[in-house]
Amino acid sequence: MIERKEDARAVASEDHHRAMAALKQHVAEMTDLAVGMVADGTRALLQGDAELARSIATRDAALDRYDLNIEIESIRLVAVMQPEGPDLRTAESILKIANCVDRIGRLGYDLSRFLVPGPESSDADVRERLRRMDEKARAMVGEAIEAFLAGDAARAKAVFPMDEAVDELHRLTQQRLIELLRKGGPESDRRAFELLGARHLERVADNACKIAEKAIYAITGERRTEYLPRRAPAPARPPGPPPSPPPADAKPP
Repeated sequence: MIERKEDARAVASEDHHRAMAALKQHVAEMTDLAVGMVADGTRALLQGDAELARSIATRDAALDRYDLNIEIESIRLVAVMQPEGPDLRTAESILKIANCVDRIGRLGYDLSRFLVPGPESSDADVRERLRRMDEKARAMVGEAIEAFLAGDAARAKAVFPMDEAVDELHRLTQQRLIELLRKGGPESDRRAFELLGARHLERVADNACKIAEKAIYAITGERRTEYLPRRAPAPARPPGPPPSPPPADAKPP
């Protein structure tokens, strides 16, 4: 009788690990799909490629299927196998990570809808900054997911400093595009869509940070406030040169 119970526990443990591995594999596959949508969405936006944009729209259904299947599998795992401790945190985190990945894919889809048919933007600085934002944001997503799959909390925490470079590129791109929009001209529609595109890429990076946050929780049980207190937001800086300082002999009002 004791041997049978031990055998049953061993089988249950094996089934649990197999189910968890399958869930993680599905998260990895969903991430590859979503990141590809962001890469192609950025390219469609920059190049005005309507055919590429249409190909991204066809991937949205597959993204939905991954999201739904991961949700069903996660709930089934918790209900049937009743995991505890790290395994329960992992199951919970998978649900939230899949939600972030779904948002990333939809941001890629929206990027492809911002295109203006025709040649690339005439402003080289805007093109280059948007490309760099795309590359850096996708790299952040990849690092956060790999850290989660590898159970590496230190690697996940290294994602947060990467967000600063994306934020700075977003600020510079936004500043340049506002300057161009104020001048008007035939490319104003494209400039407006590029402004939206920059914001979407910044949100991809934000979702990568959220994935890293959930990975750390799954691995260590730490909440964000325990290792990365939130900073007060910096005041918005208007575009253009800073105001000139008052003369030395100026009197206060």
